Amino acid sequence: MQETIREAVLQCYGVPPGNVRSLGGGFYGRVFLVSLETEPFSVVLKLYLFPGLAAREAEQTRLLSEHSLLKMPRIYKVLEKEQTGLPMDALFMEYIEGVNAGDFDAAELPETAREAIGESIVDNLIGYHRVVNPEGFGILSSGRYCPSWQEYYYPIARGIVEKAGRLREKGQISDQVMETFRRSIEQFRNIFHLPITRARLIHGDYNTWNVMLDRDRSRAVAVIDPFHCCWADSEFDLYQLDNANGKGYGLLERYSRKMPLSGNFQAKRRFYELYTEVSHYHDARVEVNLEAVEALAERLNDVLQAQYR
Repeated sequence: MQETIREAVLQCYGVPPGNVRSLGGGFYGRVFLVSLETEPFSVVLKLYLFPGLAAREAEQTRLLSEHSLLKMPRIYKVLEKEQTGLPMDALFMEYIEGVNAGDFDAAELPETAREAIGESIVDNLIGYHRVVNPEGFGILSSGRYCPSWQEYYYPIARGIVEKAGRLREKGQISDQVMETFRRSIEQFRNIFHLPITRARLIHGDYNTWNVMLDRDRSRAVAVIDPFHCCWADSEFDLYQLDNANGKGYGLLERYSRKMPLSGNFQAKRRFYELYTEVSHYHDARVEVNLEAVEALAERLNDVLQAQYR
């Protein structure tokens, strides 16, 4: 990894890296803070474990930045391994100093700060959701859009059921979870029975782990790391609002006061969270957290039993 960092910095800036500090990472990449002897002097370097993700994140970040109330990182350079000879794709972006909003109990904050942060996080998300693609639902800049969310999303959901089946064959998810997938996809038309008429801009991974606060933890200053950013049902973003410490900021409640939720929101929410999380495990080729997945499946199964017998 160190040699890849050195080569990427040399290709982009023509100087070797100075200090390199890990900032962590996730299912799909590793992130580093790199000091330089030339402008901009400090950069974030993200190295991707799978091809194509660097260019995709750059495009998503640029579009979201146009509509974001909170700062998003400036994109400096995308290096794709096919053109550079690097062993993986790389993305250089602006370093935004701050504190991760998801790394502590929100109750530690003074009430005024917690209120201001919660409001800023929600207002920023609503800023994305107010942007509508009149051509329809789909991947950014694809030029191929569907007139309805259901038409676009159903093949994706079917594909995730197939991914779950492959994980079941490997013994990574249980028969009970697989049965919830089978029942829920059979009920797709019922769960998504209300029209979704506007293709709205979503972040796709909007939780407090991807929000930065200033150093004294008094206000939100930035948003990072879009993933499933596309033209979609805006409520796809909402199950993430309770992740990490989002409940401590009251994010979902704040959002619902400003943007009324659909009548079938609870069913969609439980569908989205199970399907998206299992898709991540499959696509990132990491071991499934079975306990967590079973809890998601149980929540969806409760909705199915209560509403769609």
